[in-house]
Amino acid sequence: MSAEQVMEHVACDFLSWVWYETERTGGRLDLGPPLGVVDIWVDERLAFRDNSDDRPRAVLTGENPSQTLEARAALAGGKFLRELQLGIRREEREYSVTLKGALLDFSGLKLPPGEAEEDSVIYDRMFFYEEIHSILSNLLRRFAEIRTSSEWEEGERDAMAAWIAGAS
Repeated sequence: MSAEQVMEHVACDFLSWVWYETERTGGRLDLGPPLGVVDIWVDERLAFRDNSDDRPRAVLTGENPSQTLEARAALAGGKFLRELQLGIRREEREYSVTLKGALLDFSGLKLPPGEAEEDSVIYDRMFFYEEIHSILSNLLRRFAEIRTSSEWEEGERDAMAAWIAGAS
């Protein structure tokens, strides 16, 4: 398996795990200090691909695509999640971002509105970029800790498989 294939596999696992976690926890995740509790939900876009394809083959959009039978059937049928749009809320700030591909590229990032004062706009945007980066980094760190621990083999993987099959 090439390094690119490994990255793609890990990225697909991460995106599926985030979707699973949002449903398992009701979307409230404690990312620890200094972030605390963050609300995360699957927003308006999911894109799946077959193992042999580079480009997404099944794209679901609209309100709550993650709740559709087509989305769960795509996972259960062996398709890999390649793109995931997330809504994220921390305190009163709300973000939207799509994570894509093997490197989890950001796309379509929407930041909260900043202060109306002209001299603080750049500082607000810098803060928002740093905050969303920190949230996503902590989410990825949590996934990496679980994925590389015995917790993955002792239950997390089976729980996700049952979720995909619709048993939980």
